[in-house]
Amino acid sequence: MDNVITQAKQQLKSNAAIQNAVNWYEHLAPRDQKVVKGLTLVIALALVFSWIWAPSVSSKDKAEKRFESALSFHEKMKSNAHYFSGSKQSSGNSNGSILSIVNNTAKAKGVQLKRFEPDGNGGLRIWLDQVSFDSSIDWLELLEKEKGLKVEQISLDKVKPGIVNIRATLTP
Repeated sequence: MDNVITQAKQQLKSNAAIQNAVNWYEHLAPRDQKVVKGLTLVIALALVFSWIWAPSVSSKDKAEKRFESALSFHEKMKSNAHYFSGSKQSSGNSNGSILSIVNNTAKAKGVQLKRFEPDGNGGLRIWLDQVSFDSSIDWLELLEKEKGLKVEQISLDKVKPGIVNIRATLTP
C-alpha cells in the first residue's frame, strides 16, 4: 500500500503541470500564499457541497416525500379497508351467485321466498308473502351489511300485525 502511495506521489511530482503550479506557488509572497490556501479551501468545500452534500440532502428529501406519499396512501387504504374486507361480498364472490346468497341466508333466517326472478341489471327480484316483519327485516339487513347486496326497491304491505308481504329488488 505504501508503495502505491509513493508511486502516485512520484508521478504527480514528475507531471509538468504540477511542477509549474508548485513553482508558481513557492514564488508567491507569504500573504498571497495564504490567500491561495484560503481559496483552495473554499473551492474544496464548494466541491464537497455540490458533489456530496447537496445530492444527499436532495435524495433524502425525495425519499421523505415518497415515504409521506406511501404513508398517506396506506392511511387512505386503511380507512377504506372495510370496502374490501370479507364482510362485504358481491355476487361475483366465492360464495356464489346472488341467488345462492339470497337462498342460503333466507333459509338461515327462516324466511321463505315465494317467488324470485333475475333483474336485468344483474340483480334479483324477490316476493315474500305473509312473513314476519322482524325476521324479514333482519334478513334484509344481513344481506346488505354482511353480503354486500343492496335493496334497490322495496314495497311492504301489512297483512296483519307483525306479518307483511314484501316485494323487493336486490342488486350486488
